[in-house]
Amino acid sequence: MGNNQPPAARGLIVLCCSSLLAACLGDGDPIPQAAQPAAQEPGGPYVASVVQVAYLPAAAMPAPAVELRAAPTPAERRSAAIVVGRSAEHVVDQRFARTFTSSRDGVDGVPVVATDRDAVELMQLGRADFAVIGGNLSARDQQSGLRGTRLGVELFALSVAPQSAVRSLTHTQVRQIFTGQVTTWAQLGMAGGAIVPLVPSAKGLAERAARVLIPGDPFAPTCLGVASERHVVDQLLREPGAIGIVCLNGEPRVDGQKLVAIDWSPPTIEAFQYATYPYGMPVTLVTSGPPSGIAADFLAFARSEAGRGLLARALLTMP
Repeated sequence: MGNNQPPAARGLIVLCCSSLLAACLGDGDPIPQAAQPAAQEPGGPYVASVVQVAYLPAAAMPAPAVELRAAPTPAERRSAAIVVGRSAEHVVDQRFARTFTSSRDGVDGVPVVATDRDAVELMQLGRADFAVIGGNLSARDQQSGLRGTRLGVELFALSVAPQSAVRSLTHTQVRQIFTGQVTTWAQLGMAGGAIVPLVPSAKGLAERAARVLIPGDPFAPTCLGVASERHVVDQLLREPGAIGIVCLNGEPRVDGQKLVAIDWSPPTIEAFQYATYPYGMPVTLVTSGPPSGIAADFLAFARSEAGRGLLARALLTMP
């Protein structure tokens, strides 16, 4: 046809020839080459951009040097939303949370500390997997669908020297002693000199003890703050009229003291369960409905040997 074809027609012929070449060579794997623009007429635009593709039979392609496999997908990890009330912060601390999450594949979580009320409200809003608080859920909270499961009790008791004649005090006498209303044992009709009331020096522990033993009142400024049960016993040896507050947990008791009943009820977990000795702070797992998912895993861990061992640092666990 010579060179009398218009530029557009020549571009069409190039495209058709490329397609015909591919059909003649047969099926194979394409190896793309650099794109080559079609010839440009002087002073005219490009007619077409043609990609030249050469085909080789599949048998001619070299085999890979190694077997290729899909990269493994990392196991998906979920972050557990755990809210801990301030009254339970000493129970579900960083160590407890780390031990729990490390025992559950695919679960991460760092407790967020809030007030006990805020922890409950976050559960009502569905913004947490579970919460742990000090105290019990109210009837209103339970009506909203929340469920409380007791993990243990922080039980408070009164301690005196082994030779003391004090065996039991009424709840009114306990309030009088630790609010400073009475200062001698004689004022309570008992033998002895001055009363030396001993209270926890740690702020959080002192607040919980006051809330349990003398609800509505703070400890009197005349009370002597001590750091631990060991320090209570040391003071009992120095001051025959001393009486101290100790927190009962799963740790062994320090020798050199005698625990005092209140209203003739002994400070035991059984008496607390029967409500005859109510001077304890329950620690409660809060869930939306029955524990499930991560919350159920947490409860199972708390009731395991490892979990109970960690809880025993601060609580008496349920028998």
